[in-house]
Amino acid sequence: MKKKISLALFIAFITALLPLSLLACRKDTKPTTTYKIWLDIQEDGIEAAQTVEFFNDTPYTFEELKFNVYSNAFDSRKPLACESQEQNEAYPEGPSFGKFELKQLHGDVKDYDFDFDKNLITVFLDRPVAPGQSATVKTVYSFTLPHTKLRYGFNERGATLSGFYPQLCAIVDGDWYYDDFSTIGDPYFADVADYEVTFNLPDGFEYVSSGIGKTSQEDGETIVCAKAKNIRDFAIVLSDELPKKSEKHNGVELNYLGENPDTLEYAKKALNLYSSIFGKYAYDSLSVADMPFVAGGMEYGSICVINESLSGETYEEVVAHEIAHQWWYSAVGSNNLISAWQDEGLTNYSTYLYFIDNNNLVYADDMIASAYSQYRRFCDIQNSVGEPAVGKLGGRLNDFPGNYYYTNLTYNKSLMMWKYAQDALGRETLITALARYAEKYRFKIASEDDLWNSLDETSQDASALIKNWIKAV
Repeated sequence: MKKKISLALFIAFITALLPLSLLACRKDTKPTTTYKIWLDIQEDGIEAAQTVEFFNDTPYTFEELKFNVYSNAFDSRKPLACESQEQNEAYPEGPSFGKFELKQLHGDVKDYDFDFDKNLITVFLDRPVAPGQSATVKTVYSFTLPHTKLRYGFNERGATLSGFYPQLCAIVDGDWYYDDFSTIGDPYFADVADYEVTFNLPDGFEYVSSGIGKTSQEDGETIVCAKAKNIRDFAIVLSDELPKKSEKHNGVELNYLGENPDTLEYAKKALNLYSSIFGKYAYDSLSVADMPFVAGGMEYGSICVINESLSGETYEEVVAHEIAHQWWYSAVGSNNLISAWQDEGLTNYSTYLYFIDNNNLVYADDMIASAYSQYRRFCDIQNSVGEPAVGKLGGRLNDFPGNYYYTNLTYNKSLMMWKYAQDALGRETLITALARYAEKYRFKIASEDDLWNSLDETSQDASALIKNWIKAV
């Protein structure tokens, strides 16, 4: 960022708000895990204070909590957080690193360990947390952003803050699920939680974020308080280059940070279609931001980022794709660390439906044809170098040989699979099954078997038609 940023009395601000905000968050709401985060955005870094109140809504008892610190993966003592072939594009000004520093940790805590290599904070609680009970962990930390076009960092257009905070790992079968940070795919995996994030908006900057933000003036500064419920992660995009536009659509607050005159119309069409076939949009806001980015786009809780260099129907496709992730990733969770096809495939199929239902049949057909041609070329290339492509869709992100391999399996083959399922079952039957899946697993983490069961409950043995696509070599 280019401008000097000031914030008066940040510590006093936190001290004054902390007890009140914690009480306000839980008023008239169902008990849930909550994050309260305060950010002091300065020119040379960001100071943060955070309170996490973990509510145990599982049948298991926990003696420890595990937090993933994704931003620590950008430290200078670690490899660059991208694949080697992406380095020039991801770091156009040369390699750049961030830094995360944990300064304090206290609360219902007996002891803790910060494993720098694994980006993992393990908090040993001072008492077991049984089902229906809570534990509170408070942290103070700081972080600096790398200069990059990746999903976390700053560049000439502004800054993207995603994965900047210590975040509870997801709970799977009574254990905290963790895997090493991956430069391939999306290495973020968490349960839903409620968030309240307060930060100062630098002079001359606009922002979009997860949730709905409200601004106030404190000692001459603009303070934003953004709240969101039942999201899997919280992100903020700041820019002193891009204009912001906001409007309401069917009760949803739409925000756009960028310069494309059609983006909000694309967003409305996507919301209309996906809500009508998969079930009502789960959140009260949706934000879109155009930023320099190495990939096409990226999804977060009720916000997505689009590569600003895209245009035309390709840009529209990415907008529709990232918004579909609000159903398949955000509302309905799945373990993308080992089954990335589960949300990416459904999202690609949803994007295909977007073009069908908006009467762009040519582009929809091109999506399918392109998936087949790219996948065939991928297989041919692998065979030509004596490394036949293993077509199994599932697997750890870190086990994929590279992004080319990952993309062809997770995106192209998955789209082929769901188009095959539509042809075999009929669109109406498939959509009914997916709507049932979306309703049953909203705000939960669905396994592969949960998806298969939703298909079979709609049409007997329907899953058998496509399971071979997952396992095929």
